[in-house]
Amino acid sequence: MDIRNFIRPIIAGLIGIGLVVLVIVLISKAFSGGGTPATQTDVGKYADTAATAMLLVDAPTIIDQDHRQVKITVSQTTNEIDTIQGYEGTILATQSYPSNSAAYGAFLQSLKLLNFSKGNTDKSAADYRGYCPTGERYVYTFNDGNTDLFKFWSTSCRQGTFKGSALGVLNLFRAQIPQKDFDHMTSGIPLGF
Repeated sequence: MDIRNFIRPIIAGLIGIGLVVLVIVLISKAFSGGGTPATQTDVGKYADTAATAMLLVDAPTIIDQDHRQVKITVSQTTNEIDTIQGYEGTILATQSYPSNSAAYGAFLQSLKLLNFSKGNTDKSAADYRGYCPTGERYVYTFNDGNTDLFKFWSTSCRQGTFKGSALGVLNLFRAQIPQKDFDHMTSGIPLGF
């Protein structure tokens, strides 16, 4: 028996299996969705600029008069919390606290390590409204002082375009406001963190 007659079918079989695996991988990548991953912005380099990092927590979808949002904005000079009523954004209360470049630099470096700028930039997935109606929606925005460099979102239902550490980022923003004032301003608003 010639050994070549024995090896040829094995080689042909291995090549066939390899092609099938390649086709499966290519098809799964084509249909995986997920949109286009963003080139991550190095938020750490914005400590000495007019840049702002913002977290908006959108409470469950209910009647306009009872709907609430909480917005925390952190910059080089100020940390601010706003309590907002309704879907049109009527500000009910605002509280500001002074900050400085060193504090902001530490905050931005922490955001960077939590992958704050990592997300899906697919425009068709940019609208967070309607997702997770009985839970919360979290909107993460970074502005360089003039324009939003990115805006991602996630929900308490595990959906969204944000690909960073949601819990870590939520807790980090939360820690930029004194506990007593945060508790007072968000009393009765389900926030999920």
